Amino acid sequence: MSRRRRLRDAALLVAGSSGFVVTAALAARGGVDDLERTAFHAANGLSMLDYPAVWVPMQYGTFGTVPALAGVAFARKRPRLGVGLLLAGTSAYVLAKVTKRFVGRGRPATELEDVTIRGKEEGDLGFPSGHAAVSAALTTAAVPFVPPPIRVLAAGFAGFVSFARVHVGAHLPLDVVGGACLGVAVGSAVHLALGVDGGRLSA
Repeated sequence: MSRRRRLRDAALLVAGSSGFVVTAALAARGGVDDLERTAFHAANGLSMLDYPAVWVPMQYGTFGTVPALAGVAFARKRPRLGVGLLLAGTSAYVLAKVTKRFVGRGRPATELEDVTIRGKEEGDLGFPSGHAAVSAALTTAAVPFVPPPIRVLAAGFAGFVSFARVHVGAHLPLDVVGGACLGVAVGSAVHLALGVDGGRLSA
């Protein structure tokens, strides 16, 4: 693993961890400020998107995607990528679940009025978004091992997952930002722990 790559992952780990801590602290204060309320209603109020068109790519952030993508990597004889996807995706999922209990922030429908719920109404706590955390972790874990077009596609899916979770009324903006930061931090930590030399495409 090159020194440049290690420094890059260390910087992403610090940035992701810092972003996660800051958003968690803001979410734990309780309430929703005007900026976040405005951002939520802007995304949640969009009506041009059909729910099935949102639901399908949103599955990139579910836990079931973790073993599915890892299985593809193992089948293509990319063991380092497969292990990285398993570790990053599972860790992000578990850490998001644990953090919810400490922060204690509710879902949009319990924090705001005039919330449009699309699909199944979520019942647990809101911060951070597990979907955002898992999708960001998977993307970060995959980046050194896939060609540029796949990197762009994965990053686009991860960004869409965060937007979609707000659009369907499942999360507030801080929830998805915090989840994405957590995912980046976890994925970068996996690279630092395992290295990226096993079948990497770029440093």
